[in-house]
Amino acid sequence: MTIRARLLIVIPLLVLAANAMIFFLFRSSTLVQGGYDRMLNRILAYKQAVQASDQSLQSLYDYLLDPGPELKAEMTRRSDALRRSGESLRQLGQPPAIVPQATGYMHLIDTLADQERYAAEASATPKEALERYESAEKTADFIREEGQRLVDIDLGVDQPILREIQQENKRMTRLGIAVVAVQTALGVCLALWVSRSVTEPVGRLVRLARHVSEGGTPKELYGAQAQAEAQARAKDELGILTEAFLQMIASLNEAAVRDKERLERERFVKELELRALQGQIQPHFLFNSLNVLSKLALLEGAERTSDLIVSMSRLIRYRLRKLDEPVTLRDELDHVREYAAIQQARFGSLVRFETKIDEAALTAKLPALTVQPLVENAFVHGIADMEAGAEIRLAVVREGSDAVIEVSDNGAGMDEATRRALLRLDYEPAEASREEEKRSESASMSAGLGTRNVFRRLQLFTGRSDAVEIRSAPGQGTTFKIRIPMTFKEEPVDVPLVDRG
Repeated sequence: MTIRARLLIVIPLLVLAANAMIFFLFRSSTLVQGGYDRMLNRILAYKQAVQASDQSLQSLYDYLLDPGPELKAEMTRRSDALRRSGESLRQLGQPPAIVPQATGYMHLIDTLADQERYAAEASATPKEALERYESAEKTADFIREEGQRLVDIDLGVDQPILREIQQENKRMTRLGIAVVAVQTALGVCLALWVSRSVTEPVGRLVRLARHVSEGGTPKELYGAQAQAEAQARAKDELGILTEAFLQMIASLNEAAVRDKERLERERFVKELELRALQGQIQPHFLFNSLNVLSKLALLEGAERTSDLIVSMSRLIRYRLRKLDEPVTLRDELDHVREYAAIQQARFGSLVRFETKIDEAALTAKLPALTVQPLVENAFVHGIADMEAGAEIRLAVVREGSDAVIEVSDNGAGMDEATRRALLRLDYEPAEASREEEKRSESASMSAGLGTRNVFRRLQLFTGRSDAVEIRSAPGQGTTFKIRIPMTFKEEPVDVPLVDRG
């Protein structure tokens, strides 16, 4: 059951129980108060009737002594008040035990009112008026005495009721204390339940998140994680949230392990390849040997052979530099010219290599061995099978804040699938190496860095996704177009070497 459903059930039930108790107490209090009110109202009505009879008799006496319109009006008003007091007694009702006495009492009130009226009418004959006044006076005495007697009888009859009211008051007091105790207990239970099912799981989740944010190890997180896993077995909202959080932690840990393994693997491969390259090429021995060969060829009159040996020496020296340091486009093009000189010596008149260089773009910087692999690709894969008319063109031009380099050939070209594969840069280094090796199996010599690796290095260097463009079709040649910014910020650049072929 969800937390929301439990709250929607428990809280309304708690409120309903509290309201029921409050209503019961209010009802009991109303009944007790009603009993008190009825008894006091009857006693007050008897007292008011006695007072009204005395005032009415006094107004009759005043009128008989001095008949006049003002005293007659006062007497009439007092007589009406006396009759209203009798009506009030009838409306209040009486206990069954004193109904006959109360009825007789109300008749006495009516009789007194009639006697006062008869006495007032006989005011012209003093003797008759006096007799009637004396009769009214006796009736008023009866009313006074009977009223006191009825009050005593009413109190006696109401004694059991009074004792019951007192017991009810005591019971209400005990019930009120019980209600307060029950509501307090329910409130404490609700607080404990909320603390156990809501705040404690949230606290555990917060502690676990804090451990994760501080980079805690799995052993340090084991206790909090075990508690969280126990909470995740719950089927409420917090259980679902905890389960999702634990899955996220597991996924992050797995991703961290995979990234660590991948980085270690790449670093290991780079170190192995670099060591293999350095082990295969002994720079001092190679350079000394090439210098000796160059001088020997020059002494023997083979100047072209000497030039080619010097070009080879410069070519190898350039390739042994640190590839994570940027070079100027001028240095890169000098290296391309050395490579092209060697290749033209190989192909002779079968290949025509043309260059068109904009001097304004030569100050741009780019990763070392960026342009030469593209020219090499044109020699090895573009025009290798052509028997005549092969052309390779290198053009450099400045366009705004970019230097644009184009390497094109009129060779075999490539299909759309191959073009898209070269531009797909979201690949694993090992996968790229295998694919590049497959493409280079037919090459007659080592080419250096793979084409796609060049594109990836260039993308990392420039931070742009549009740094490389390829135009090609089967039988229509291939054009590589790259863009590099004229300005360069000195920042570390990760230049993978895994595609060295």
